[in-house]
Amino acid sequence: MKKASLILVLLSLAMWIQAQTNPDYERIAENIVKNSLEVQPGEVVLLYGTPAEIDLLGAMYVAVSKAGGQPAISIGIPEAEKKAIMETPLDYLGQIPVNYLMQLKIADCIFNTGSLQDPGLYADVPEERLAASRKGNSAIQETTRAAKFRGVSLGQTGGIPSPAFADMHGASYQEMMEMFWNSVSTDYDQMTRTGKMLREQLNTGSNIHITSETGTDLHFRLDHYPVKVNCGRCLENDNMFGPSMAYLPAGEVYACVDPTSARGTVVVPSVTYRGNVVEDLKLTFEEGRIKEISARQNGELIQKSLEMGTGDKDVLSVVDIGINPESHPLENSDYYSWEMAGMITITTGINQWAGGDVVSDMGLTLHLAHSSLDIDGNELIHNGKLMLSQVFADK
Repeated sequence: MKKASLILVLLSLAMWIQAQTNPDYERIAENIVKNSLEVQPGEVVLLYGTPAEIDLLGAMYVAVSKAGGQPAISIGIPEAEKKAIMETPLDYLGQIPVNYLMQLKIADCIFNTGSLQDPGLYADVPEERLAASRKGNSAIQETTRAAKFRGVSLGQTGGIPSPAFADMHGASYQEMMEMFWNSVSTDYDQMTRTGKMLREQLNTGSNIHITSETGTDLHFRLDHYPVKVNCGRCLENDNMFGPSMAYLPAGEVYACVDPTSARGTVVVPSVTYRGNVVEDLKLTFEEGRIKEISARQNGELIQKSLEMGTGDKDVLSVVDIGINPESHPLENSDYYSWEMAGMITITTGINQWAGGDVVSDMGLTLHLAHSSLDIDGNELIHNGKLMLSQVFADK
């Protein structure tokens, strides 16, 4: 009996692990097509991914077709793309990607996904080559800003979890996958209500103060652009100009920052930059811009990237607050993502995706875990915990 019971336990465990690492892509695809993209008959739907997501892309293709849409799949090959960047003459790397521009012009909907099967793939690429490649992609930014399509991007930080990505962040792959898909399928109606109420707290000119026990002490003001709520449905995040985007796992409220207002210090104990770990990163802001960068390890990588970037890449441009109740930091792991409830994320550089007018060819994204945030003196996040009682106080 004991042996039989053990076999049943192991079988159940194996089935559970398989369920987490092999999700029901058909159900997921139908939900994205119906509820996030809201595909209509006759619409052109572009599907982007890599070979690692082929099963999901196949399910999306079928779901789009069943909805009456016209699907087209484009597969990127990360290893080939890296090899091309390393071996193509610099002058050619800066060419405008005409093929992708033409696709943007005909797309009604775009679905994009990916996963980091090799998180360190670009770690050894010289910054000069990345800068040349970004030059060509600047035309994509301008076209995207004016394009009117609905877009869904699946995989907020690092894409769909992979074993290598989980290992890099000291996390259990099964635990990360379970949290990822639970976060994708959470209660969107409740999350939308939370997001809209939180949005009402974020007003033009509001003063934001972010602090942490690690040394962050940053002040800035919100800009005049409308605050966005990403709760998984494109049309609820419609823009008068440009695409209507949803990011999955959903659950975030984000606002543009007055580009002249940031002052103070941001301290991040550890951040991964192109597969390299940057330890004890410290950024000092004055009059909206980064004035000083220091780090105990690999800080020069960020410094050089900013030096070679174009536009206002060093301007604090967006603040983002995570509200997804199913997503949270994992124990003994430095894996952080935008949607995690109570997560504060700031970005520098381009913020057109958030509805702003800061233009650059690159920028930084920093997740400020276990930090606190107050708006005009009212604390909304305390040590990484969203103070929902404050959000709902007057409702």
